[in-house]
Amino acid sequence: METPKVYIVNLNSYNNARTRGGWYDLPVDIRQVQRDLKLNEDGEEYAIHDYENFYGYRVGEYSSLQELNEYAEQLQELSDLDHLEEFLEVYGIDDVINNKDDLEFVQASDEEDLAQEIVEQMGGVEALSQNTLQRYFNYASFGRDLALGDYASTTHGYVRNI
Repeated sequence: METPKVYIVNLNSYNNARTRGGWYDLPVDIRQVQRDLKLNEDGEEYAIHDYENFYGYRVGEYSSLQELNEYAEQLQELSDLDHLEEFLEVYGIDDVINNKDDLEFVQASDEEDLAQEIVEQMGGVEALSQNTLQRYFNYASFGRDLALGDYASTTHGYVRNI
């Protein structure tokens, strides 16, 4: 997982066409940013003009560096979790942290592939309950294939082809 980064500018210098800014990996020492961008102690403002690797976390022009640092620290805590980026596409970081032992990722290209993977993980079709089989089995498709190859239609039913 790549480190979150922000491009921070001194807003006063930016507004006066003397842009002072730079890229910072998070978490970052806020005092270092203040020194680098010559932000004075009187509350001179900064702005975030670009960012990378936040995985769905909302970053705005005036986001708090303290909050962004906290987010980056949380990401570092989860760095050993496989498929973290995928989990962050669906859940917020707090949900990922609170449920990390229960998260499951399945490599699948579509819903059909997902179903095949899950059934395989369960031990195959024979592991499915009768209720599940009846609910999801496509009788119309199976019947059509039987009638096309193995059975002939009669007035009152079907006869198996010989």
